[in-house]
Amino acid sequence: MNLLLDIGNTRVKWARADGERLRDSGSIAHREDPAWSARLPAERPAAVWVASVADSAAVESLAAHAGDRWALTPRVVHSTARACGVRNAYARPERLGVDRWLACIGGYHRGAGSVLIADAGTALTLDFVAADGRHRGGLITPGVATMRAAIAGGTRVRAEPGEFEPAWLADDTDPAVALGTLQSALSLIGNARRALAPERLLLTGGEADLLAPHLDTAWERVPTLVLEGLARLAAAGDNSA
Repeated sequence: MNLLLDIGNTRVKWARADGERLRDSGSIAHREDPAWSARLPAERPAAVWVASVADSAAVESLAAHAGDRWALTPRVVHSTARACGVRNAYARPERLGVDRWLACIGGYHRGAGSVLIADAGTALTLDFVAADGRHRGGLITPGVATMRAAIAGGTRVRAEPGEFEPAWLADDTDPAVALGTLQSALSLIGNARRALAPERLLLTGGEADLLAPHLDTAWERVPTLVLEGLARLAAAGDNSA
């Protein structure tokens, strides 16, 4: 069984996979915890596969742990021109974030027809994959929390947005920040859906819980989408470095 890791800017999502199927999964906050890798499953995996958008320290910590505990070297994956039936839209494939690339692979194989993937985290990314596996490209914008932090950092506003019902107008600073940033994300997602007319809609990422209640039920929540793509890549034996 393989151990798969998706290392983001603040959290590590992990799963154990038997071929293309995830058996169990979890997440660990790593930014402030240099010993995070000690909290991974103890059972020795057949191989360790990792995709990372974090700085090199997180991968180095994992490599030290895997070497000391299991005598294994993690196989770090990167975005390529094509893999597992999906063709990258980027002229320089390596510039596509590996998390987005794996989400495209995972999303393509989740069903038939074109798919729009919204990954809501530190950044909100959108990617469209056609029914024939062609990645048509995507968009990147700040995530909701990132937008709120930018307002706090760039102005005198020190609002701490709480939970508010979606609306278009607010009568105080806190709800104005909360609603404006939330509606910015929802509007982008809605506009992309209308313009691209995908047959399937997938939502993943750390802010999916924030956005999902305000999106219609056509959006399918898939928290492990990146790991699903990584499992398929690992099962194919592709893209190791």
